[in-house]
Amino acid sequence: MPRETPMPKGTRDLLPEEMALREEIIGKIKMVFERYGFLQMETPAVESWEVLAAKGAGGPEILKETYNFEDKGGRRIGLRYDLTVPLARFIAMNPNIPLPFKRYQIGRVWRYGDIAKGRSREFWQADIDVVGSDSMLADAEVIACASDAFVSLGFEKFLIRINSRKILSALMKAVEIKEEKIMDVLRAIDKLEKVGVDGVKKELYEKIPNEKIDKILELVESKGEPEEVLEEVGKFIKNIKEGVEGVNELRELISFLREMKIEERIKIDLSLARGLDYYTGPIFEVFVSKEIGSLAGGGRYDRMIGLFLGRNVPATGISLGIERFVEVMRKEERVGSGVFVANVNKEAMKECVGIARKLRDEGIRASFDLRGRSLTKQFEYANSLKIPFVIIVGPKEIKEGKLKIRNFSTGEELSKNIGEIVNFLKNMQK
Repeated sequence: MPRETPMPKGTRDLLPEEMALREEIIGKIKMVFERYGFLQMETPAVESWEVLAAKGAGGPEILKETYNFEDKGGRRIGLRYDLTVPLARFIAMNPNIPLPFKRYQIGRVWRYGDIAKGRSREFWQADIDVVGSDSMLADAEVIACASDAFVSLGFEKFLIRINSRKILSALMKAVEIKEEKIMDVLRAIDKLEKVGVDGVKKELYEKIPNEKIDKILELVESKGEPEEVLEEVGKFIKNIKEGVEGVNELRELISFLREMKIEERIKIDLSLARGLDYYTGPIFEVFVSKEIGSLAGGGRYDRMIGLFLGRNVPATGISLGIERFVEVMRKEERVGSGVFVANVNKEAMKECVGIARKLRDEGIRASFDLRGRSLTKQFEYANSLKIPFVIIVGPKEIKEGKLKIRNFSTGEELSKNIGEIVNFLKNMQK
C-alpha cells in the first residue's frame, strides 16, 4: 500500500494528455496575441501585500481569497490573484516606458476560493492589455484580438457582450440608489444569466424598494440591435453626464468593431456588470453558451495605475481563462498527434531509432518502443496515448525500402518509403 502524499487542496497534477491540449491552446492564443502586436512579459508570482491590497485594486471579496503570509524577513507578501494588478505596479515602477504599451502575459494565479468543477485555487489566465490610450480604439483592439483567439481555437458560435460601468452607474443614479448600495446592486445584476430575473429580484428586494427593482430590470433586459439598445437607455439617462459619456463611448466602440469586421458577434447587454470594482468604462465578456458560460472578460480600468503612480494612466484589457478552455475542449473527441514507430522484432529496433530520428528532424513528433514489447503491446500502448498513426518496421519492410503506415482511426494501411511518409504526415498536420 503506497504511503499517502496529499497535495494542497485546490491544486492538481496535469497529466501529459492535458498538458498537450493546454500547450496547444496557449500556442494558438499566443500566435494571435503577437499578430496584433502585443509583447510578452512576465511578473513575479508573489507581490507585496501593499500592492495586492491597494484600495480599488482587487476589492474586498478578492482580498478575502488572496493567499498572503510573512516571509522570513517579516515582510507581508501574497500570491498574485490576477495578472492586472501586477501590470499596474510594473507601469508605476517604469513611468517612462513608451506608451501605449501593449502587453500579453500567460501564467498562473491563485485564489483561496470554494472548489468546484472547473474551479481550482491555482489556475491559468491569458491577458492582453493596452496601457496609455483613452481611445475606444484600444478597447476595440483588445476585443477583436480576443475574438480572433476564439476563432483560432475552433469556436464558431460565441457572443461578445458589451456594457459600460458609466451607464450602469448612471442607471443607479437615475433610480436614486444610494452610493453605498450601488456595488451590491451591480453584483446582483451580474448574476442575471446564472440565477434569472427571479433570483436577482429576490436578492435586490433585500437592498432597495421594490418599485425601483422593476425599473432597473426593465432597462437591463433591453434587447435589440446595439444602436437600438443605446438609443433606449440614452433617453433614460440623458441628464446624467457620465451616462451620456458611456453611451457615446459605446457608440464609438461599436463603430470601430464594425471596421474590424466583428460587429455581428457584438451584443449590448446592460445586465453585464463584471465583478471587480476597478472597471471605469466599457466592460466586455465573451459568452459561448448557457452550458459553458463566459470564457473571457475584461474592461477599461483608467484609475488602477494611479493607485501606485499617483496619476491616472488609461488602460484596458481582457483575460482569457485557460482552465475553462481546457475543460470545454477536453470534452470534444480529440486525436493525439504524431506517429509511433513499431518494430516487428528485435532486429528491427535499430531501424526504428533511425526512422524516428528522420521524422523528428522534419518536425514530426515520433516515439518508439523502449521496453522490448510485442507488436500487439506496442499497438496497445500507442493507442492508449491516442497517437493517430503507427509505422510498422520489420525485415520485409527494411529489405523493400517500403514501410507500412496504419491509421488507427480508420484501420487503413498504406505502404510508402520514408520520404513519402514524411510528406504524408506533414499534410495530415495542416
